[in-house]
Amino acid sequence: MLTHLFSKSQFIIFFILIFPAANALPEGPPPPARRSIVIDKAKKNLVLFMDGRQAAEFPASFGIDPDSDKYKAFDAATPEGRYFITDKKSKSRFHRLLGISYPNLENAEKGLAGGVISAKEYQRISADIRKSGWTSCGTGLGCDIAIHGGGVFRYFGKTRERDWTEGCIALNDKDIEKLFNLCGPGDPVIIFNSRRNLYGIIRPFTRKKDSGGKGVPICPDGICTYQAEIPTSLGLTVVTILEGKDYGRSMQVMVDNPDPREKPLLVLVDRNADGYISPMDSISGLDVYENNPDATYKMVREAVVATLSKGVLSDSAGGR
Repeated sequence: MLTHLFSKSQFIIFFILIFPAANALPEGPPPPARRSIVIDKAKKNLVLFMDGRQAAEFPASFGIDPDSDKYKAFDAATPEGRYFITDKKSKSRFHRLLGISYPNLENAEKGLAGGVISAKEYQRISADIRKSGWTSCGTGLGCDIAIHGGGVFRYFGKTRERDWTEGCIALNDKDIEKLFNLCGPGDPVIIFNSRRNLYGIIRPFTRKKDSGGKGVPICPDGICTYQAEIPTSLGLTVVTILEGKDYGRSMQVMVDNPDPREKPLLVLVDRNADGYISPMDSISGLDVYENNPDATYKMVREAVVATLSKGVLSDSAGGR
């Protein structure tokens, strides 16, 4: 193509000018690696990514209730969602410790809707997050979640337990030392459970759409609307969840079309969010999707799991 744009002599001059610049060493030290931590409760592991590449993997254990998402204080469950490291302690009850920014706004919104915290507590959490990025203790959601040592397995008398914490993520001491030396405050932490259906996987990453006075989220007619955007291999995947005491729950999944003038590539509606396409549900899009709706649902779920497993989320999917 260049030979069509330049004469031979012009091309030689052009090559001489750009070649040294392209191969010159950058000035100063290289930028620090971008780090992220991904924890899959189903696989019972913690993976550290640096510049998008897996740098380390460690076995992990969780709360005494290892399967549930944390909902309130003292439920002994490990929270799911997108957080970040808040602080580091070289000495703690369980060797090294990396604090995690639980509860976040997603936790506070769902806690408010479920009656776990009051509107006043929600406002306090929201104000804390605006000021420092994370919140203090003293609400019904609990606090002090961390990644720490102490061992993946723990003995209580003669009983050997794999999941033994009050909600934290436990590593072997030699592994928390490695992680402690590599990570620092501000590094993102994604926690999820790849064993769940799509609703269970994505719900912790969704945010409320409606807000009332003073920024407190509301649920018009008793129905709360939550949403998350996940950049999957299928395209930007927008998940909308509706929940309510008398409503039950439902979920819509829409894969955006790169051409905004065209219809979405896929629209899937699961009216009871059970992970299956029944006669009461609907799916539309390309013919290949419509011909095998259950396989399509599985494909969407796997695409979301793949995104979370790599520590990739858009800003609207949750976080600080």
